[in-house]
Amino acid sequence: MTAATFAYYNHKFSRFNFIDFGEWIFYSGESEIFAPKEEAYIMIVFSSLQEDASDVIKRVRNVKNLPIIAIDLAQNRKPSENGVIFITAGINALLSVVHRFHITHSPCVLLIERQSGARYKQATFIERL
Repeated sequence: MTAATFAYYNHKFSRFNFIDFGEWIFYSGESEIFAPKEEAYIMIVFSSLQEDASDVIKRVRNVKNLPIIAIDLAQNRKPSENGVIFITAGINALLSVVHRFHITHSPCVLLIERQSGARYKQATFIERL
């Protein structure tokens, strides 16, 4: 019984992951450190070597008109535009995001919501775009 309870809660709480923007450093624009201000974001993980960012963003369903964070795995820096914040990071932070969220394909999208401070929780399952 104890093992079953442990397994259930382990599965239940491992479905969604956290990202702490205070733990990993991300850059927006040319050299600004990204500090999230909104309560929720749509987060896109993509590679600009595979597909243009504007094509990826067009396929995102943004019914709540939330700001979009676009993480480019190819680390090409691009200025923010039209409610889309393009961010990059060092390879260790990018690999940590891929590992933490179990990202197995690109591009993909998910919703993140603020838990406290710079810590955000995954609020939806990851969708392939």
